[in-house]
Amino acid sequence: MILKEMSEPVFKRDSHGFRPGRSCHTALNEMKYTWAGIKWFIEFDIEGFFDNIDYQILLGLLQRKIDDGRFLKVIKKMLEAGYMEEWQYKPTYSGAPQGGIISPILGNIYLHELDCFVEDLIDSTDGARHRRNNPEYTKESNRVKYLNGKLRHAAEGSRAREMLLEEKRQTQRRMLDISSKDQYDPNYRKLQYCRYADDFVLGFIGPKREAEDIAEKIITFLRETLKLNISQEKSGIKHHAEIIRFLGYDITVRSHEKIVKTRVNGTQCKKRTVKGKMTLYIPEEKLQKFADKNGYGNWETLEGMHRWFLCQLSEREITQHYSAELRGLAQYYALAKHFSKALGKLRILWMRSYLKTMALKNKTSVSQIEATLNRGNYHAVRVWDREGKVKEYTLFRLKLINREKARSVEVDLPPFTFHLTSGTELQSRMNANKCEYCKKEGGYFEIHHERKLADIKDGKTKVERMMIARRRKTLVLCWNCHMLQRTGKLPDYRMELRK
Repeated sequence: MILKEMSEPVFKRDSHGFRPGRSCHTALNEMKYTWAGIKWFIEFDIEGFFDNIDYQILLGLLQRKIDDGRFLKVIKKMLEAGYMEEWQYKPTYSGAPQGGIISPILGNIYLHELDCFVEDLIDSTDGARHRRNNPEYTKESNRVKYLNGKLRHAAEGSRAREMLLEEKRQTQRRMLDISSKDQYDPNYRKLQYCRYADDFVLGFIGPKREAEDIAEKIITFLRETLKLNISQEKSGIKHHAEIIRFLGYDITVRSHEKIVKTRVNGTQCKKRTVKGKMTLYIPEEKLQKFADKNGYGNWETLEGMHRWFLCQLSEREITQHYSAELRGLAQYYALAKHFSKALGKLRILWMRSYLKTMALKNKTSVSQIEATLNRGNYHAVRVWDREGKVKEYTLFRLKLINREKARSVEVDLPPFTFHLTSGTELQSRMNANKCEYCKKEGGYFEIHHERKLADIKDGKTKVERMMIARRRKTLVLCWNCHMLQRTGKLPDYRMELRK
């Protein structure tokens, strides 16, 4: 809290990682709306940033603002605390503790020096801040103004007015093929910068040799001042027509333009848009990796696969689990162009996996479960409470994402899915008189309890893997299942589902 109050007022606006009110989306939005016309991308990748933070440099930076030896000593002890591996203590000599609560802000304090250095580079970039006007475009623009003056005095319906209108149309068509600014102005320079934690990229308008000089200056600063090394394989300079990968998005500059009708000073005219604008795309390999990680099925053939572990949950929990997974990914990629089209293939595989899982849960066919859940233009599970009231749990749809409000700071938080599966309290689960493993109703029940989930993280038995999937340390079992569990002879519930 003290470090935050001390550092936030001086951090630069180009820093977006692990800061209140900022996120991946704010970084991407800044690039999307302010990096127009970029000619060169300068990419950097710091090798093992958090593992290679120099203690002496970091403490020196903190001493500039903190005049309290005891406070600095606490931070130093946290950095040098070491770690335990296989019950052996191992000291640390550099780097911030992985997962430490102060590691993100210490990383920002460390790289704040880089932000200041790049800001000085931007201010010292030699060249004009604005492109000069294109003489050819200015000539045609003045001609249109002259014709407008003539048209104001021309009689309605006269041949002279028709000739003036035709000449004006021809002139405006020529203007659409001419840039208003000199795109090859040798004096124009512009340098842009964006950083999220240790990921940062620069955009430059100017000669490539100057972009190379800027990259070399930054590499030298990182190596000599901050004692950080750059990965040569993942760093370099790319032309604006190429694609760069930043914060999980593929980013490029649009080379074609779109002509729209608008009104300027009361006069209707055509305007060129989007050319030179930054465009964000969803990498297909990210979607494929997401599908493989969650076990949706075959990405190439779009053959869905059931997830038998989720069959232990209720229909409501399965629906909420699938919805939370896709909603989290869709919310993050809400800034991408062709959002629905890009996620369409994943949604098909996701939907087929969901229907197969629900069909396996209910021991029925996919077509029958689809007809049961179909509510017209959406799918939902209906649950009746004790009072006989019906509540619907709707399956997520891409159209529910509000892409205009994709600036929320919550996008950095991974979606929690298993918190939706906590169902009922222990007493209510006991009162249900149903074994949560074999589904047997009535009889004598016992509670199988683990001290903590970390004790069963390897999931050696079927019950342990089931408890891990449901994020529960307790499981209501019938007497027979509990005895079999204790002796390690409990049959695999998957075999029962396949019958």
